[in-house]
Amino acid sequence: MADSEKRKVLFIINPISGSNSKTRLIDEITRLCKKHHLHPEFFKTSGENDEKKISKAIEKHTPDVVTAVGGDGTVNLVAGVLKNKDVKLAILPTGSANGMAYELNIPSNMDSAIGIIARNVSKKIDLLMINNKHLAVHLSDLGMNARIIKRFDREKIRGIYGYARQFFKELKSPSNFKCIVQYKDRHPRKYKAVMVVMLNTHYFGTGAVVNPVGKIDDGKFEIVVIKPYPWHYIFRMFFAFFTGRIHRLRHVRIISCNYARMTLNPPQDLQIDGEPSGEVRNLEIENIPSAVNVIYNHQEEHLLFKPTRTMQ
Repeated sequence: MADSEKRKVLFIINPISGSNSKTRLIDEITRLCKKHHLHPEFFKTSGENDEKKISKAIEKHTPDVVTAVGGDGTVNLVAGVLKNKDVKLAILPTGSANGMAYELNIPSNMDSAIGIIARNVSKKIDLLMINNKHLAVHLSDLGMNARIIKRFDREKIRGIYGYARQFFKELKSPSNFKCIVQYKDRHPRKYKAVMVVMLNTHYFGTGAVVNPVGKIDDGKFEIVVIKPYPWHYIFRMFFAFFTGRIHRLRHVRIISCNYARMTLNPPQDLQIDGEPSGEVRNLEIENIPSAVNVIYNHQEEHLLFKPTRTMQ
């Protein structure tokens, strides 16, 4: 295949994501792109005006696909640039948190992941807009998990071990809060919660199923409210998370909607796609339908694009 006929892929690399040498990473991507008949171009983020710089790189290279090389934060950055554009989004997972890659069945093996980009099977999916300024691609949550991620972000111990360490610290002193949810034309619903998750995906990055009833492209998202539970209930919760049955637990409520407002008392930590976003008291969440066209692994689908009965 002539170089002029190869599909062009712009790789957006986060230099601080993961632990691999970025020089070796670029060399390996270049080698694998040649194997899969793709033409690669590269852009490294700097943390300063990255969205504008990525937009200019897209104008310069006119790629068929833009690939986020990193974790969920890098995916969020690239998705924000590609929102409502014709260029496809792909993922090469190299970060500490790769939840969206798991959702789309993108493996960590680089050869396999680039092979999926070469197959070019894609689907338009919905995204969330939070407080009219923050884009959420994978998931966002309030309370327990957001506090874990905030502490995880401060410490130098990364990976699953680092997250697990913060998780068990949180279990020693769980904190409850009041949450009022207003959606559709219904009366506000009041809950006491330890965590509230907003998403139209299904999984935490660990593979735990937090939203077994949603669909990633149906114009709706889910609010998963996890209520306070006795300490001995944690084992049942774990089992339900990893068997896709969390929506059947009496300590869990799932709301499906396309727009919602929430009031929290006291204010709670918020995380969006693995990035701490500070404390919030009021939250506005809106679904953005068919916002980005993503390449996914259609050969090994799990829950992707397979809805079950929505809970109200």
